[in-house]
Amino acid sequence: AILLCFASLLHRNFSLHDQVHHLRGQLGAATAKLQSCIVVMDSSLDMSSVFSYQSNDEFVPSRSLKNFSLLLSLSALYAPIIILKYIDLLSRLRRSGGSEVAFNKRLAYRVDIFLSLHPYAKPLVLLVGTMLLIGLGGLALYGVTDDSLSDCLWLSWTFVADAGNHANAVGFGPKLVSVSISIGGMLVFAMMLGLVTDSISEKFDSLRKGRSEVIEQSHTLILGWSDKLGSLLNQICIANESLGGGTIVVMAERDKEEMEADIAKMEFDMKGTAVICRSGSPLILADLKKFLRRVQLWF
Repeated sequence: AILLCFASLLHRNFSLHDQVHHLRGQLGAATAKLQSCIVVMDSSLDMSSVFSYQSNDEFVPSRSLKNFSLLLSLSALYAPIIILKYIDLLSRLRRSGGSEVAFNKRLAYRVDIFLSLHPYAKPLVLLVGTMLLIGLGGLALYGVTDDSLSDCLWLSWTFVADAGNHANAVGFGPKLVSVSISIGGMLVFAMMLGLVTDSISEKFDSLRKGRSEVIEQSHTLILGWSDKLGSLLNQICIANESLGGGTIVVMAERDKEEMEADIAKMEFDMKGTAVICRSGSPLILADLKKFLRRVQLWF
């Protein structure tokens, strides 16, 4: 029902555009006849305003081309949905009770694998979706307005970047298309904001969990955690006092915040020595490579 209403409104919009172009043609013919009937005119009279409709009509793009661009944008928007629906139906008919997985599930699985394996897959998908929205929106605007294709693409980008720009649209067709592009732009902005928020949260979580690399030299690395760690830290701090302090890195299979809280409860003076806690396993070489830079090992 929604598609039928939308199609009827588009047909009404096309008929109004055809009437406008027909009237422009009649006006151009009338101005041509008027020009041929004029014999003597004052040289100071400017006739550019009289024949402006005739000159402007020459630059109006073909109506059939605009209709084709509008139908192309609608087909590109609805064709994937229809194709996926009927491919799934055909696959069900071909299975005829078999145990083969449906096409929609296989496609969703492939997309899930692609987004999981490639780190830049989500921004790439968002970029492609934004470009498709701008392109289809520009074609739809080209079909319902008298502007050029480049101007319509730029206008579509402004609708995506700023949803408030659609308030200047005039006419039912341009208003409908501009509102649709603005809604898509708001969804794109929401997804982009979600991606940025997730990346920042992942970075802060990595720092909070102590998975980052330690850029130190001639520091002391303590592998593991035990009840004797307090006395060991106290002895190393006393030994580093003559050097003006030093750096101790503690790596254990514990949470970084818990280790820092337990070390803060130890009642002794660090004597200028800084203690850095990191989460990791002494049995994993990748974790050890983050800290092995001219170190003194304590097990």
